[in-house]
Amino acid sequence: MHVLIIEDEPLIASHLECFLSELGADSCDLAQTERAAVAAALDRTPDLITADCRLREGSGVDAVASIRRSLGSIPVVFITGDPRGCDARDDMTHMLVKPIRWLDLATAVASHNLPPANGPDGRGHTAATGG
Repeated sequence: MHVLIIEDEPLIASHLECFLSELGADSCDLAQTERAAVAAALDRTPDLITADCRLREGSGVDAVASIRRSLGSIPVVFITGDPRGCDARDDMTHMLVKPIRWLDLATAVASHNLPPANGPDGRGHTAATGG
């Protein structure tokens, strides 16, 4: 599973990348601006997007809208400190308010039934064999 993380706080982006790896992401692109997010998505289509609604340069909401116009409906988890103006009206979109609980993020990601990374357990091997 390839994830695009749209977040302008490097520490938060790093924590999200680590946690999403534990959830089965085998690759992540990080973007701090609206323009960088759209470019990253067009370069490599993500299976999932996490996005802060407000960025220092541009908007995560606008980035997601542009990406979806170009690539179709991609699952999104908005992660924001201020949910005003951050709309999650469809079944492909979740919204979590900072500070988030990792269990809530895991639940939001799992609800999209995304493919595992490199194997049935997302770690390149089967859970039953550990190999």
